[in-house]
Amino acid sequence: GFYDHPDRLKTPLIKRNGKFEEASWDEAYDFIKKELNRITKANGPDAVAGISSARCTNEENYVFQKMIRAAIGTNNIDCCARICHSPTAWGMQQTFGTGAATNSTEDIYHADLFMVIGANPTNAHPVTGSKIKQQVMKGKKLIVLDPITTELAKLADYHIKLRPGTNVAILNMMLHFIIKSKLYDKDFVRDRTEGFDNFLKEIERQDIDQLAKVAGVDKQMVKEAAIAYATAKNSMEFHGLGVTEQEQGSKTVMLIADLAMITGNIGRKGVGVNPLRGQNNVQGAADMGCQPHQGAGYFEVGDEKNQNFYTEKYGVVHPTKAGLKIPQMFDGAINKDVKAVWIIGEDIVQTDPNSAHVVDAMNSLE
Repeated sequence: GFYDHPDRLKTPLIKRNGKFEEASWDEAYDFIKKELNRITKANGPDAVAGISSARCTNEENYVFQKMIRAAIGTNNIDCCARICHSPTAWGMQQTFGTGAATNSTEDIYHADLFMVIGANPTNAHPVTGSKIKQQVMKGKKLIVLDPITTELAKLADYHIKLRPGTNVAILNMMLHFIIKSKLYDKDFVRDRTEGFDNFLKEIERQDIDQLAKVAGVDKQMVKEAAIAYATAKNSMEFHGLGVTEQEQGSKTVMLIADLAMITGNIGRKGVGVNPLRGQNNVQGAADMGCQPHQGAGYFEVGDEKNQNFYTEKYGVVHPTKAGLKIPQMFDGAINKDVKAVWIIGEDIVQTDPNSAHVVDAMNSLE
């Protein structure tokens, strides 16, 4: 395990004359304090940046972003959560007001139908995937939208094998068929949604034959899947990076949310819109504020009211402008605008695109 692995570091290391040397904790903290104070005094707080991790706990992420904002005085804080599932966060914020999953995985046991889009949960999210698989094997219905025949797709009642990049077309088809069949939840739409009339006009004018052609699917299967989703007592949706990491990611998420809203599959057990994150605490890292434009709780840092709120809570004046995103940190390092980067729980050279550029950025720091 990690604890007793021979490569595990048991003491801090400080690089001296190009080589890492073992140091005490007091030496390490004194060095960090001295260098960060020197850089911020000479160049201002925006010369420092922090990169947090979706593999860290909520508490670690919260304290880290608070340190960067309250102790250093900059919003230059980011992590991979903003990158991998930012289309989900933005799309769900536009539709629901928050970027969080609407339901717990415990609700899987209360669902009657599952819809899995652009995800392979039995492989990438085995705990959630196994729960879904178990319920399907017990007779619960399953819709899978995926170009790949995944393990769950083999068990699906409807495997819609769409062309890559055509999620929007398929979801518009499903919405069209639900509307035409008058299977939308009129009471829920009236009491809990807005903008339905304009939405209705846009959906009704869609050319279903053309959408089916674009997506390369059988429109009858899409219709049957849409009706199954709309008529099940509780329909629960899951989606992964196959939805988000493409040009229409946010639009796809908004259509998934529309699908849940018009059928009333939101706000109770066994339903909802549930992103499957890329790492174990993507949701928590974003919730805790590890992003340059929003603090803890998804409050925009550029809003004066929110700045005053954070200033009151943190006891120091909160920085006012949005910070740098990770790619901007790299560019800033090369341009000598960013002098220091504090990284926790990430191997950015290994995971971020253009490794040579990342190495160049790291070597450009003081």
